[in-house]
Amino acid sequence: MRRPGLAVALVLSLSATAGCGARLNDDQLRAATQRSTTGGAAPGLAGAAGDVAAGDAGGDATQPAASADAGAPAAASPAGPQSGAPGGGGGPVATAVPIDAGTSGPCRPSGGATDKGVSDTEVQIGNVATISGPVPGLGQTMVNGTKAYVAYVNAKGGVCGRKLKLVTGDDRLDTGANRSETARLKDQVFAFVGSWSVVDDGGATVLDGTNIPDVTLALSDRRSGLANNFSPNPIKPNAGTNGVVKMMQYFKATYGVTKAGIVWPAQSTAKAKAMSYVNDMKAAGLQVVAQSEVAVTQTDYNGVATQLKNAGAELVITALETTGMARLAQACNQQNYHPKVPYWGAQAYGQKFLQQAGSSANGTLIGVTYAIPEDAARTPSVATMAQWYARANPGAELDFFAIVGWAATDMFVKALTAAGAQPTRDKVLGALRGYHDFDADGVLAPHTDPAGKNPSPCFAVLGVEGGKWKRVAPASGFIC
Repeated sequence: MRRPGLAVALVLSLSATAGCGARLNDDQLRAATQRSTTGGAAPGLAGAAGDVAAGDAGGDATQPAASADAGAPAAASPAGPQSGAPGGGGGPVATAVPIDAGTSGPCRPSGGATDKGVSDTEVQIGNVATISGPVPGLGQTMVNGTKAYVAYVNAKGGVCGRKLKLVTGDDRLDTGANRSETARLKDQVFAFVGSWSVVDDGGATVLDGTNIPDVTLALSDRRSGLANNFSPNPIKPNAGTNGVVKMMQYFKATYGVTKAGIVWPAQSTAKAKAMSYVNDMKAAGLQVVAQSEVAVTQTDYNGVATQLKNAGAELVITALETTGMARLAQACNQQNYHPKVPYWGAQAYGQKFLQQAGSSANGTLIGVTYAIPEDAARTPSVATMAQWYARANPGAELDFFAIVGWAATDMFVKALTAAGAQPTRDKVLGALRGYHDFDADGVLAPHTDPAGKNPSPCFAVLGVEGGKWKRVAPASGFIC
């Protein structure tokens, strides 16, 4: 009997591992069944499909935050940690950017219903994700990020005077349900925005050959290969992982590591991912001295820590889910083994790893291709994202998937704005085809190429010190 306990090891490893072309094939994606580690269900969305309009996003989300003056630039908050900041470990959060009316000038609504999902007052966008089923909440934070941007843009008056309305579907981690939910929405909504699911190949069969914009985090070969799919974290079919190689070369040059070890759970998908890491590390000039497969339900990692220590592994990376990474970190600490680069996995970013690993999390080093709430003081768009995410989703953690949901919606809104007062799907697709260097105003690493389906070659290094995430390198921006 197949056990639940696989999705996070492969899904987070797939999408969050530096965002550099990591990918799975369709058969591997269908094997995903592990319970999600992403928490914080948005009000009104947990376990059910529904609509999210302007007033549904956490309090009065259609109005600017109380600390922001709608008619003047907002002042940034002082630098330094703030306990109320969302995301991994807390960080400075500035007040929102100025709110504009969005209905004046040449972009005033005209033409009424210019395409499916468009009226003279709103544009409906669809989102199909895994909300319930065997892995409840797996796609929730991605929905949360999309919902936050909808609230943000509606507070500015919408796009050319039309408010966005988010209509959600729940695939329950079932390929057939993903297909049927996508089919149910395709003639109701103008576009699909911010969706992600490990069974997104179901919806791909519905969208293939259509002109429906699909601005989503595509995971399967079939979905990412659609001509109308534009992902903020592109996965190019049959692409290499040059970005990961560059990252490993950075750790080799900066920290003097020459030997590496890797750990993965006993599951074919996770093993395939681990083997891709082995190839990346070898390409970076590292010697892989330890390869360890553990049970999916492994709880005792002392033997693994001993193996890594005896082999002299100076960099350790895994394809484990967050709990496994935390237990391995604790076991290494108990064995008095401290690798130079304890890169447990980029999916470690967030509060859960810090809480589970405790003091053993200190010293962790990971690479990411997106900005984090701790960067809010440096990047106004990140401050805006953090603030609106908290308003729209009180108490929810702002993780990788939430950030990608925000970035996907930002990409769609920019293309919709470019389409003008009489938007059509074809006009939006035309705008999206021009996005070869998209960074969501600094939320994503530069040189992300949604139109060409090429991931960014750039990354930033994060670390844990004193139980908190911090930026290690560069001081701002990304290493390219």
